[in-house]
Amino acid sequence: MIQQDNRITEYMYPVETNRRQLLEWAESSSFTDEESILQFYVSGDADYIDFIDHPVSIISEQLKEIFDIYQAGLSWKLVVFANMQRMQQTRYWLANLPSLMCLSPLSEYHRDGTLRKIILDEYAVENHKIFRVQDANHHIVVDLDVAECILRFNLAGLKLQKVDTEGHLYKGESKNE
Repeated sequence: MIQQDNRITEYMYPVETNRRQLLEWAESSSFTDEESILQFYVSGDADYIDFIDHPVSIISEQLKEIFDIYQAGLSWKLVVFANMQRMQQTRYWLANLPSLMCLSPLSEYHRDGTLRKIILDEYAVENHKIFRVQDANHHIVVDLDVAECILRFNLAGLKLQKVDTEGHLYKGESKNE
């Protein structure tokens, strides 16, 4: 599972835009409308990280290229971070990833109903290399070979977390990986 690295606290983020505005834009944005580009103004000398996960997942150009290699046909929306002080524009992407109902009944929940431990049903995942877990906030899961590729490129601002899976070997038996 890809997550934003919370050790990096100073990163480029749109100025004069609150997180709710960004979430509303992402939800209303049509991935079929190729003319829709969102431009944000950023300022300062903070880092440009490769993965921003709240309130929506925004990924860098380099991470998008990795995703496109492993899963063809993903829909993208261009997000531009414009730094007027540096006279620089940096391209980011909002992904429309497949959302799978793939949580195993063995997944664990907190008392308030939020997920405590994700366990994926490997049969529900099938051949998807990159996807969102439906009904689990906005968790993005990548296959092991995608994760290994991400690690080779030394991307900034993200971390990978192992997610357990379960699949039925024989009638009624299950395994955990």
